[in-house]
Amino acid sequence: MPSPRTPIRRVIVVVLDGLRADAIAQFELPTLTRLRARGASTLDGATVSPSVTAAAMTSLFTGVPPAVHGVESDRFHIPSAKRGLRPMTRVLADSGMPVSVFLAELPFVFRGLGRRFAHAAGVPNAQFAGDDAPDILASARQALATQRRGLILFHWPDADQAGHSHGWMSRTYADAARRLDDALGLLVAQCEVGRDPGTLLIALADHGGGGARPRDHDSPHPLDRTIPIVLAGGGVQPGALTPGASLLDIAPTVLWSLGVPQPAGWSGRPLLEAFASFEVAA
Repeated sequence: MPSPRTPIRRVIVVVLDGLRADAIAQFELPTLTRLRARGASTLDGATVSPSVTAAAMTSLFTGVPPAVHGVESDRFHIPSAKRGLRPMTRVLADSGMPVSVFLAELPFVFRGLGRRFAHAAGVPNAQFAGDDAPDILASARQALATQRRGLILFHWPDADQAGHSHGWMSRTYADAARRLDDALGLLVAQCEVGRDPGTLLIALADHGGGGARPRDHDSPHPLDRTIPIVLAGGGVQPGALTPGASLLDIAPTVLWSLGVPQPAGWSGRPLLEAFASFEVAA
């Protein structure tokens, strides 16, 4: 894949766990609405099968579907892949790019697994702190202020937790979706997304929910498998992403935007249509 001539130095990826695409309009989420108007997006993105967090997050990191990386349930474990994996975090670290990942605090019994998973993914700075999007964002305040290159990745669980406990699109879910959107607005302001050409923001869900069952998301139903994908800042041109954009395209887009070659065997593609103003060198 040709490398881009872009000013992008830092990519911030925010996974809005369980945020259905139609929630943006139904709950009038101002930050995502504004980012969509100013950036490149789709409300018809595709997640992986099965549409569960462990499988989707492993695909986000590795660039391959669950059938390849081997995490095919909602139980996190070190992938036992059918072929060698090159997670985007390890590729970036091997290229000299700093990588930081911020997730919710884990129960005590799972903390060792979290550390092992981060090590296997090549993440030297993985922090598990906070219960919701505002807390997790607060735990990253120093990194956002000082890490001006490489990748910063967030996973915010609010909407998924509300969906499982009260149902997707319930009042509690709506409150969680608005909390996600508010935290995203704080992140945009803090990182000057849209004003700093060196920062690219990618916000997406890992799955939807409430399709086949009101409090679940593991099914082929379109409401479970369809996700929003939004790119903003970093020279992104306003417009729609090409039909067929998927979660598997995120890792290639991160590497492409930072000028790092994509490993052979990845399933996705860089979302080049979002960067129409950049010259691509052969």
